[in-house]
Parts: sequence; C-alpha cells; structure tokens
Amino acid sequence: MIPLRTAHTAGGEVAVILRRSDRTVGYVKDGVLQTLIDASGHNLAPHVTAAVDVLLQEKVRQALVLGYGGGAASTMLHRAGVDVFAVDCDPCAKPLAQLFFRAPPYLDVAVSDAAAYVERAAGASFDGVLIDFQDSFETPRAYLSQSFWRAVERVLRPRGMVIVNVTRWLYSGRDWRAFQAALGLGGFDAVALSDEHGAGNRILVTARGATAP
Repeated sequence: MIPLRTAHTAGGEVAVILRRSDRTVGYVKDGVLQTLIDASGHNLAPHVTAAVDVLLQEKVRQALVLGYGGGAASTMLHRAGVDVFAVDCDPCAKPLAQLFFRAPPYLDVAVSDAAAYVERAAGASFDGVLIDFQDSFETPRAYLSQSFWRAVERVLRPRGMVIVNVTRWLYSGRDWRAFQAALGLGGFDAVALSDEHGAGNRILVTARGATAP
C-alpha cells in the first residue's frame, strides 16, 4: 500500500492509501478501513453496498449519513436520486473524499460530532438514517446512550428506518447487550442483523417502535 495523504485530526489519524496492483484507494481512520473504491470510483466495501441497497429498496428520499468518511455511501445515495446530508467529525473528510474518492463537491457535509448534530437537528427531517462512525476498536459512547437513540428517533419521519454498520468487534464483544438495550430504550424495535459482509461487518436494520409518536 502506498500512502497518498495523512491528516492528524482531533479524533485520530486519517490516511488515504493506494494499492498499486489494481489502483484501489482506501480511506483509513485510526487503522480502520472506512471506504474502499476501485480505479473507476466504484465502491468495494460490501457492507456499504448492502446498507445503500436497503435504503433504496425502502424508497428513502431524504437520508442522514452519520459518519461520512470517504463519502462512498453518500455518493451512491446521491447518484440514485436521494437527497443526502452527511455529518463527520473530521474537517478533512469532505476534501479528501472529493480529491481521492470522486465524491460530488456539492454534497452537504457538516463538520460535527454525530451525537451533537442529531441533538440540535430539526425533528422529522429524514426518512432514513445511516450510522457508521465506529472508527476504532472501541464502541462509540453514543451507541450505548439512550438519549442518542432518542435524538435519532426524533429526526426520523413516521415509518423512518435506521441502518447501523456493526463491526465484529461490537457484536462479538462485551458491549453488545448494552448497545441493544440502549437502542430499545431509545425507541427502536424490529431489529434485523444481516450476515457478515467483507471483513466482518454486518448491517443492523431497525425501525421506530410502535409506541413512537
């Protein structure tokens, strides 16, 4: 792998790498590969494709992406006609996505902590939310917080859905039960967990609970 660009951010190191053999480009945050595209700009991360496919099958029209990374999911949704708004804590994410991952320059990307963003976002703004900001081998505090999931529920429209990229480290680790409990207390049910995609990632699909307003 050839390093193309490295950025040191408040949340850790971000690196863009190139595989010389096939010119595949990867976006890596704290040693975790978040985005992978081929020489033509096509996404190569199976869990990203799976998550986008579910949102498109459900005919989501306005999507919130928490965890922009190299922009693969946001770009795929945008190209399919979805109105996308993304959030990433790293200021370098959007320019790197444009420079190396062929992300459209006009995609809206807010530089913010994901939990802080959903706390202040307007209610009933989106009919789909994609959550993917586990950067390292540590469960984000927000994933275990009932108030975070309540805030996510609040920004959803009726019949809205949420998809979470779940790493093997999370669903096989000590935080899995606490994560499930926080999700339920936050107002979500009808949870479905996919088979593994690629390097152990699974997508969790959940909807607002029956008692949600």
